[in-house]
Amino acid sequence: MATVGSYALAIVGFAMMLSAVARTLTSNLKYIYTRPLLINALRTNANHAENLCKTVPDSYFAAVGAAIKTAGMCRSRDAKIVAAATIPSYDATASAVSMRWKQLLGRVKLALMAVGGAVALGMSSGFPPVIVIILAVSVGIGFLWLYFFNVEVDRCIVLARAEVLPEVDRAFVDGRYVFPPLPPS
Repeated sequence: MATVGSYALAIVGFAMMLSAVARTLTSNLKYIYTRPLLINALRTNANHAENLCKTVPDSYFAAVGAAIKTAGMCRSRDAKIVAAATIPSYDATASAVSMRWKQLLGRVKLALMAVGGAVALGMSSGFPPVIVIILAVSVGIGFLWLYFFNVEVDRCIVLARAEVLPEVDRAFVDGRYVFPPLPPS
């Protein structure tokens, strides 16, 4: 009975880790490659940059997109007004993106506890099954993968605030963003 429970806990923990790690594969943006792309889009066609930011919602692109959207709603070309609108918008969205990844990291911590329980349960009946050990090691590797991915997301958010957000402000102040027409009243 302990062996069956050990297998079940290990499989549940592995499935939880696998679902969290799969999300990292769908939103993997390398800052070094995407920063020039985004800055070039802001310098040539800021409206295209806004659409570009909608493509990856679980990264710093979401925060930059929120800053562009907020600055567009201001309908102003004054530098102080644009900066006063973009910075809080960027920070709020960036913290939401960061919290989403921290939540996934918490889920993988639960998976680690599940496979730890599976190993302990397997040890209670002698030596734990090899498959349980393999699943436990893979969950540990998945935790490290997600931990370092979370660190990279946070690093990208900080760098984008320092390097990309001023370019967003300049795009609005210089008039490179075309405001959508107002709805008829």
